[in-house]
Amino acid sequence: MNTIEYTQADEFIYNNEIKPYLPHRIFDAHAHLQIPRFYPDLEQSYPPTKDPQLNTIDMPVLRQWWQTLFPNAQTAGLLLGTPSKQCDMKGVNQHLSQSVRDPDLRFSILTGPQFSADELERQIIELKPHGLKPYMFFSQLKNYNDSGICDMIPESQIALANKHELAITLHVAKPRGMADADNLDDITRLVKKYPRCNFILAHCGRCFIAPNMEDALKKLPVASNLWIDTSAVCDTGVFLYLLDRYDRNQILFGTDLVMAAGFRGNYIRMGTSWEWITVDKIARRGGQEICATFAAYENLCAMFHAAKFCKVTEAGRNSIFYNNAARLFKLS
Repeated sequence: MNTIEYTQADEFIYNNEIKPYLPHRIFDAHAHLQIPRFYPDLEQSYPPTKDPQLNTIDMPVLRQWWQTLFPNAQTAGLLLGTPSKQCDMKGVNQHLSQSVRDPDLRFSILTGPQFSADELERQIIELKPHGLKPYMFFSQLKNYNDSGICDMIPESQIALANKHELAITLHVAKPRGMADADNLDDITRLVKKYPRCNFILAHCGRCFIAPNMEDALKKLPVASNLWIDTSAVCDTGVFLYLLDRYDRNQILFGTDLVMAAGFRGNYIRMGTSWEWITVDKIARRGGQEICATFAAYENLCAMFHAAKFCKVTEAGRNSIFYNNAARLFKLS
């Protein structure tokens, strides 16, 4: 197992901006295992870094990341398969079921239109997951970025999640994420129709920039089976809107480790869109040396700055970082 590089800049940021506000018990509701043999297209699908440490992510490696990033916290989480266009979904799902044995862990299996409802139900019964993980890559639309929720996960599979009381982690598509009118209409209908299925909107409903979060929250329903995870978003404005206008008892902390949050860099606004930025993408002439930290730390810094402004209490932070997930996943 490789040693994760930890710099003085990381230590300074952790001690000053994260540690004073980070609860001692954490449930990471969005982390990925990733075994290269299941991914013939890994480099093409996830190109933020050439660091080989971000390729093979098994359970011991993920625990090492948690321990490195959160040394003063007891951390568990919901483990997801890493989606890619050509991945062996069944192989990924089988590996997840074999890897997640500890009572403090939960896992969600990959699914999409490639599986019939009968085939998916056989996997649910055999593997006993706690949730499902669809993704836009699995949509059969020519342009998967235009996919609606039911293009990524057919409604027959949502009905199965409702039957077996599973969670569905949704990385919604379309340029504005959950601010898109069709996505809002779909999620409003689905949470009512399938009340025993818990819908988790990943990445703040894939609203990486503040205007999208603001518009999404104007129409996003608040329901006991609708949750928002905080993973990978690094825009303080997004968290200002989320913490001010959404039910904090329905917010889940998540990291998106390792590939999408363990790199050194940030997710930044680019007009009406966003991009991940790493040191090798920056051309700088003179001035202060760049001391990039992990995107996972940028995410936490943005969240905690917003939490201070919104006067989130210690009890509120405990809810977001653990208690809400404990309620959802029936943790001890």
